[in-house]
Amino acid sequence: MNIEKQCREALKKFEDQYWYLGIRFEDKEREIGEICEPSRHNLDREDEREFPEYGTEEYESLPLLDGTSAWNLETYKDFEGPFATWHCYIIGGNELTNKDDGLDDNEIVIKDAVVLEKIF
Repeated sequence: MNIEKQCREALKKFEDQYWYLGIRFEDKEREIGEICEPSRHNLDREDEREFPEYGTEEYESLPLLDGTSAWNLETYKDFEGPFATWHCYIIGGNELTNKDDGLDDNEIVIKDAVVLEKIF
C-alpha cells in the first residue's frame, strides 16, 4: 500500500469538489459518504499523539470542536507510519472551523466532513 500515492490521487480527484481535504486516522469503522461527527479537543496535552482512549470518561469530558479534525492533505508528509489506529480516511468539506483554537501544526477542522475514501 502506497499511502503517499493514494493521497496525491485523492487530491487530484476531489480538488474540484471540496475546498478542504484531510487525512484522518482513527479506530472507528466508517463508510464512504458518511458525515463525520465533531472531534474532541485536548488543548492541555504536551504531545499531539497524547489523547484519552475513546469512550472513556476522560475522553467524554473533553470539549467538542465544531467539525472533524484531520491533517491537511495538501501538506501531509508522514506517509510511512507506523500508524497507531486501525483506519485511515480521506475526508473533505467546504468550510474550516476552530482555526484559532490552538490546533496542532498542519491540523485542520472540517465542518460537516464527508468520508471520501478509505486508505486502510
